[in-house]
Amino acid sequence: MKRKFFLTGIKQILLPHPKDADALDTSTASARVLFGPPPETAAGARGRDLVDFLKQVTLFEELGRGDLKRLARIVHERSYGDGEYIYEEGKPGVALFLIRSGVVEIMRRRRNGEEMSIVTLEPPASFEELAATGAEVVRWTSARAHGPVSLVALGRSDLDALSRNFPLLANKILKKLAQIIAMRLQMLVEAEYFREDDKESKQ
Repeated sequence: MKRKFFLTGIKQILLPHPKDADALDTSTASARVLFGPPPETAAGARGRDLVDFLKQVTLFEELGRGDLKRLARIVHERSYGDGEYIYEEGKPGVALFLIRSGVVEIMRRRRNGEEMSIVTLEPPASFEELAATGAEVVRWTSARAHGPVSLVALGRSDLDALSRNFPLLANKILKKLAQIIAMRLQMLVEAEYFREDDKESKQ
């Protein structure tokens, strides 16, 4: 018998409707893959110098030091205290974030308003890459500082400025962004596929 598989639309996977929010209580694998693999080092242990830190980030690992210096001049460094929100669910997003030090907790709100932790991220993780590409993005999670946190932000307007002034550099970053987003979407689809496969096997 040929097994049928109905793949949920990408929009439905990425942006679950409020009625589906409690489904995350029992399965957060699909959400976790969007934020990449866990870091290999303890929080705050890498990247004291901004240029050296940017080199450690997967998104910029192929850039030369000259390009990294140009990039370091336009990114924005931000600090957050323990418990402070970096962004909140339901709000529009226009920037991606890089964790320079500390721990960031990614959360999703249930229907009853209670926030559930999905994953914690450490340096040099990046997150919310899609928001910097020009896509109209509404945050479907919240991010909160877990202790003192230092972030580097790269906004949509920053990439637009790079495209005008340093088009080759901007193209390198956009190409890498596309690769990372495509890889995570593939991982997300595979996680959803195997979740559906497990459901069928238990029936």
